[in-house]
Amino acid sequence: MHRECLIRVVTCLLLGLPSSQGQSIAGENATSNLPEVRGDKFLYFGFGSNMLAKRIHIQNPTAVRVGPALLSDYRLDFAFISDRWGGAVGTIVPTQGESAWGTLWEIDLANLPDIDNQEGVHLGIYEPRTVYVKLRGGSELTPARAYLLTKQPESNLYELSRDSVPASRQPSKTYLQCLVKGAIESSIPEDYVRRLRGIKHNGHVKRALEEKLELQNVSL
Repeated sequence: MHRECLIRVVTCLLLGLPSSQGQSIAGENATSNLPEVRGDKFLYFGFGSNMLAKRIHIQNPTAVRVGPALLSDYRLDFAFISDRWGGAVGTIVPTQGESAWGTLWEIDLANLPDIDNQEGVHLGIYEPRTVYVKLRGGSELTPARAYLLTKQPESNLYELSRDSVPASRQPSKTYLQCLVKGAIESSIPEDYVRRLRGIKHNGHVKRALEEKLELQNVSL
């Protein structure tokens, strides 16, 4: 009897190991095979608040700025009201002929779950996508991880008159200041910074973030 029990236990263990190990290995392989992964690092394209070093370093302290980068055939737009920011947050929407600037970062691969968490992937708010960007002044396409809202805006913000932009599409003043400061800090072209400054915001100020990110003197 004892021998039969021992055989059953050993059999269960042997049957259980391949399944769990297989899932773990599959997950690791899926991540390591992403085009934006380079050894123990990955490249990330931040087009919103994560253009600003102080912001991205809150949850991703290993992030190192590579430089300003251009994403062709996408536009920056806004949707999904964020309680943290007090207004709509940024997304990129595939749009032929448009382009969006952002900051290319190199981040430790171990921190990839942290940025997924920051972007609310587990909540279904954003989804990751590999995009191909060009560093300012460069010609080579570089793969990078970016995050798009799962519920994309149906209309193009830039085709709306200023007075017809709904509240659900307006970022807060604090969020827009963060984008402008991050774009300037990242050496993004001035004409794009002017375009950011011209986006209609809802006037809402998030004092804690304003102070933490030192946004008080950012002009819009």
